[in-house]
Amino acid sequence: MNDNERAVLKVLARKPLEGREIGKASGVSYSAVMSALAALEAEGFVKTRREEKTRFVLTPEGEAYARKGTPERRLADAVPKDAVLDDAVAKAGLTEAEKGIALQWAKRNGWIDISKRGDRTTIIKKACAESSVEKALKKAPALGATEARELLARGLASEKAEKTVFAEITLAGEKALLGAGREESRLTPQMLKDGSWERTKFKEYDVRTMFSEGTFIGTKQPYREFLNQIKLKLVGMGFKEDHGPLVELEFWNMDALFMAQDHPAREIHDVFVVEDPARGEILDKTLLKKVQQAHEKGLAGSKGWRYKWDPEVAARLVMRSQTTSVSARHLARKITPPVRMFCIGRVFRPDKIDWKHFIEFNQCEGIVADGNMTFRELLGYLRDFAVEVFGAEDVRFVPGYFPFTEPSVELYAKIPGRGWVEVGGAGMFRPEMLEAFGIDVPVLAWGLGIDRLAMIKLEAKDIRDLFTHDLEKLR
Repeated sequence: MNDNERAVLKVLARKPLEGREIGKASGVSYSAVMSALAALEAEGFVKTRREEKTRFVLTPEGEAYARKGTPERRLADAVPKDAVLDDAVAKAGLTEAEKGIALQWAKRNGWIDISKRGDRTTIIKKACAESSVEKALKKAPALGATEARELLARGLASEKAEKTVFAEITLAGEKALLGAGREESRLTPQMLKDGSWERTKFKEYDVRTMFSEGTFIGTKQPYREFLNQIKLKLVGMGFKEDHGPLVELEFWNMDALFMAQDHPAREIHDVFVVEDPARGEILDKTLLKKVQQAHEKGLAGSKGWRYKWDPEVAARLVMRSQTTSVSARHLARKITPPVRMFCIGRVFRPDKIDWKHFIEFNQCEGIVADGNMTFRELLGYLRDFAVEVFGAEDVRFVPGYFPFTEPSVELYAKIPGRGWVEVGGAGMFRPEMLEAFGIDVPVLAWGLGIDRLAMIKLEAKDIRDLFTHDLEKLR
């Protein structure tokens, strides 16, 4: 029995304790306590019992609210009876992000009413009884499940699983403590030098029953690693990667793609519009005139859309809704076929969030410009991507419509356990669009919702799990 084991037994001789309590009482580190308990239990000197319980802890945001008050309380306290909204926000010292939180919860709690007087927004204060969130914050860190439910809903608390080991001494342990001789746990150079190792009793080790704290080795985020693998495969197939801005001109996102300015996909419920700055500048004036002609009168034998094209609409800024804008920018650089280009990037679209929909997602965009390209080659590319690269069980092709491709096709992939889901669209770029760029060879293009395909490869059941910060899921 070594010194640590003896110290642990002495503490347990008084009363049963949890592992960390044993460490505090004995002066032995927690990891050494776990090692000692494993050895003592193997000898029959102690009995151990393991428990796992959930503890609720405040997030950094929750700790800030507990320290200085919730945004809604600070807003309510800043309003004497009624006040102009901006004045109350300034007096309460709220950030722009806290302003929205404060208004939402103060209104929901019935603490304030909001009225418009001309161009001014006024807050009218009402009774401000203590909210359930404030009561819960006061009980931290001793949060019960009831209080934690309120804080979890607002992201002010998180669950933390704790594993504990309780130990108590046995009768054999008590006898061993009375007659224990000293055992060494380490063979030192001095013992070898003076020969004392021959007279020394060494502690036996059993690595099979050793207690230890869990060790988690850092790895790359699974979805990020998946994207890197896809890029390597596409590069291996002869494609070159390109990039574009997340905040994009409607010109590149839509107009240059021969999408009419009255198209439903350009409405505010289908694209995020940037408020400030609201517009940018289209620098390529020659291309601008060509695109205008394509829309108003047509190019390459087309009659166009037959309406008055507005350059002010084309100059509006949006969060890009498709990475096809990267393809448009690439084609505008006066390419020399053959060309194979791809882009993997984030796009943004208003949507109802569920297991397969999110308001922002990654799209894998690609084009092949070559005089020998046909629609059959496009279908072959899509099947190879879905099955060989992403691991889909099967794929289906359904006729589709896109303003900038003809013919067009939609690709569906079978996700194990979830069935068929749409993963993207593809087609041959229209001649009206290509002539504006000065391109005289066929160009096939596709845009795949790579997040849904990643769900196949990573066996995820919810698209939000790809971006999770939950360490248990990541492990």
